[in-house]
Amino acid sequence: MANYFEKLGQLKENAYVPYSNFHVSAICLLQDGREVAGVNIENSAYPVGICAERTAISQVYTLGYHKEDIIKLFLYTESDNISSPCGMCRQFMIETLPLTTPIEMYNCHGEKQIVTVADLLPFAFNQASLK
Repeated sequence: MANYFEKLGQLKENAYVPYSNFHVSAICLLQDGREVAGVNIENSAYPVGICAERTAISQVYTLGYHKEDIIKLFLYTESDNISSPCGMCRQFMIETLPLTTPIEMYNCHGEKQIVTVADLLPFAFNQASLK
């Protein structure tokens, strides 16, 4: 398997983070072997920014793939601790990834933790909640 820590470390350099200087990168691995990347993009109007996870997942759909095509999400945060996705990204993932999708999260030292989408947001608001 590819060394995703190294790939994520290179990719994080593409992040646009003039305010926080907190680089985040993500790669969605698809069933056909394609890798779709994303980085965080900040904005002076903070809510306008977008996280790396949502950037990558949005591109997956833009390319014509669907949730069933995503087999794993790799995530890097420039942090001493392993950081998990923010609440907005967790909610986004509930809708756009299979609940069993593994999320492999790395810190800047290469330490990792693997959880599933379902682990990240127990009692999630989803389509069934609207009925």
